[in-house]
Amino acid sequence: MSRAHSLRVRLLGAMFAVFALGMGASLATYRWSVDNVIERLHEHTLENQAHELLEALQERPDGTLQVILQKAWRRVYADRSREFTYTVFDREHRPICWSENLPAPLQFVPVEGNGTLGPVEFTGVGRTQRAVVAARGPQGSVIQVARQHVDRDVLVDSLFEEESEHALILIPFAALGLGLIWIISGWSMRPIARASREAGQVGPHRPDMRISPTGLPAEIRPLVEAVNGALDRLSRAYSAERRLTADAAHELRTPLAVLNLRLQRARLTGTIDWPAVERELSQMERLVNQLLELARKEALSRERRAEEFPVVNLSRLVREAAALVLPLIEAQGRRLEVAVPDAVQVRGSDDDLRDMVRNLLDNALIHGRGTVTAGIEAAGRNPALIAIEVRDEGPGVPLGQEESVFQRFHKLNADTAGSGLGLAIVRHVARSHGGDAHFLPGMGCVVVHLPALASSASASPASV
Repeated sequence: MSRAHSLRVRLLGAMFAVFALGMGASLATYRWSVDNVIERLHEHTLENQAHELLEALQERPDGTLQVILQKAWRRVYADRSREFTYTVFDREHRPICWSENLPAPLQFVPVEGNGTLGPVEFTGVGRTQRAVVAARGPQGSVIQVARQHVDRDVLVDSLFEEESEHALILIPFAALGLGLIWIISGWSMRPIARASREAGQVGPHRPDMRISPTGLPAEIRPLVEAVNGALDRLSRAYSAERRLTADAAHELRTPLAVLNLRLQRARLTGTIDWPAVERELSQMERLVNQLLELARKEALSRERRAEEFPVVNLSRLVREAAALVLPLIEAQGRRLEVAVPDAVQVRGSDDDLRDMVRNLLDNALIHGRGTVTAGIEAAGRNPALIAIEVRDEGPGVPLGQEESVFQRFHKLNADTAGSGLGLAIVRHVARSHGGDAHFLPGMGCVVVHLPALASSASASPASV
């Protein structure tokens, strides 16, 4: 059995991994940037200080030069722990002033090129090595700015450690973000928890209870709709089974009671009316078979839609159903006529459609009179439908009861044979195939409409 997991914990872990990956990528990118720019770090730093010193170099009234630095720069050049130093030379290359942190002036380095600043030059060896930039000042003076040599890797590590400290400010924001994610995910999961409670209330005593999609995330709604659809199908199946059980109990109660009375009478009298017993057993057998047949057809109709049925030859099914009931019709001295085209194709279950036609013929045989006729033709002015008609020469259904006869166990005459399920089966099969069934008023004729196929062929009718 797989272990359950928390979606909130997974979401929090994923976001923590994203934060950690982002911070790691940022630090790695910064380290790479520092490593790339360190090559020009000496030059940029010294050039900036040379420009600052040029601006600070001013001429006294007597014509001599002096350096007037801002307070911050004075502290820098006075601090002996700093690596930055400077020296100002006159036109004769003699030092005239230098920084306080320098015990002796720098060695003169001429300005190369024609610009104000020369390139970075390195003087000295080992730990005494300095990087020097020389700049041309007023009156032919030269300003030299130097910095003690710092190992490249040490400098990179130092700058990285110093600047990466600023990244620590991201840690409280990351913690705050994870906390907000935890709160928001809990708030987002609240409708799902409510849906779980609603699903837990579905049961035999509340078969119509459904999960409300209100407030659910768009990603969860298809799952809820699918679950509600499954619950609808289960509810219909459950209702059908309950109805079948109730109908069977109700309809079998009377014949069982009658059979019980006959058996008790036979025990008292010592004789038994076998024809009556056989008649009661035959009636119960027919009733049970029709109930099972109706339950099976209802189950199949829930599993398959009308457009999913295969293509069958309706004309052949009508002829086969007529062949099944022909011996019974001949036994009553009546006549059966079948007038159908050679091949009419529809989508459907061949067993269900054959049973539907057989029930129509049984209904005409039991409740009708005279010749029974079965035919297939176009449904009036609608070319998208075909009509199966089964008629007899009887008076048909009384006016106003054309619909009630399709209800389960409804019989116009309680003394006639049959269980009252035949026409209910007919209408159920017709509707499960996308059609319907109804009585024509004033005549003994039942018409079943079914969706037609464009490829249905017509030919001359054949008679049986």
